[in-house]
Amino acid sequence: MQTSPEPFILTVTDAYVLVYKPPALATAPLAEGEGDTLAAWCIGRFPEVGKVAGKKAIEGGLLHRLDRDTNGLVVFARNQSAYDALIEQQEQGRFIKRYRAWCQSCDTPLLGPSSGFPPPPCRLVIPLESPLEISSPFRPYGPGRKQVRPVVSGKYKELALDRGKPYKTIIRSAEKEADPSSTYKIDVEISRGFRHQIRCHLAWLGFPIIGDPLYNPCYRASSDTIDPLALQAWAVEFIDPDTKKAVRYELTSSTDMGGIV
Repeated sequence: MQTSPEPFILTVTDAYVLVYKPPALATAPLAEGEGDTLAAWCIGRFPEVGKVAGKKAIEGGLLHRLDRDTNGLVVFARNQSAYDALIEQQEQGRFIKRYRAWCQSCDTPLLGPSSGFPPPPCRLVIPLESPLEISSPFRPYGPGRKQVRPVVSGKYKELALDRGKPYKTIIRSAEKEADPSSTYKIDVEISRGFRHQIRCHLAWLGFPIIGDPLYNPCYRASSDTIDPLALQAWAVEFIDPDTKKAVRYELTSSTDMGGIV
C-alpha cells in the first residue's frame, strides 16, 4: 500500500477538488477553529469550499469522510450547485467509492458469543469468482460506543443507528497475496457509507483488516511501533456536475504521491 505523509491535490475542476488524505489525519473538524484536518487544509487553498452550505457549517463542501486512519481520495465541492448535485448522486447510489483492504484470515475469535457479531451471512471464498454483496444496519458497540456491529434481527433493532437503514458493501475481488502468504487483498465498493462500515463488514466475514485495533482480534501492536490501518480509498466514480459525463479518478502505483501541494 503506497501512502503519502501529507495531503495533496489529485484533480481540480470548476466544480470540485479531489484531495488525498494521509493516514492519522481527521477528515473534518469536530469544533469550530480546529485546524489539523483535511477540510481545513483544503479550505486554506480553496476558500470557496468553506462557503458551501454542507451537512455541517464547519465542513463546507466536504462530500464524504474517511476514518482517521484510512488513507485515500476525498472529494470537496467548490460551489453550492456542484455540492447539491453530488449529494443527490450519493442519495441515489450513483457516487461510487472503491477501497482496497489488506486483511488477515482470523474468523474464530469473531464468532464467539462475546464478540457482538451475529453469525456471518455467507462465506468469503478466496479467490473470489464473482462479486459478493453484504448489507446491514449498524448498532453501537463496546466501551465508549467506539465500534459498531451489524444488525440482522429484531433483537437489536431498537438500537440500530440511522433509523435502521441498511448499508451495502460489495466485494469485487479477493485474492491471497504471494508475499506475505498470510495476507489477502480485498477490493470493496460502497455508495452510501457508514462509520467503520468496511472494517466491520470484513471482520464479520472473518477477514479483519491488518493494523485495525478495533476490529481485528489478531492485531498485535508493539510498544515501539503502530501498524498502519491497511485500508485505502483508491478510486471514486460519479457524474461531473458541469459536463454531465461519468468520471473516474484513481490512485495507482504510478500516481505521484507527492502530488500538487
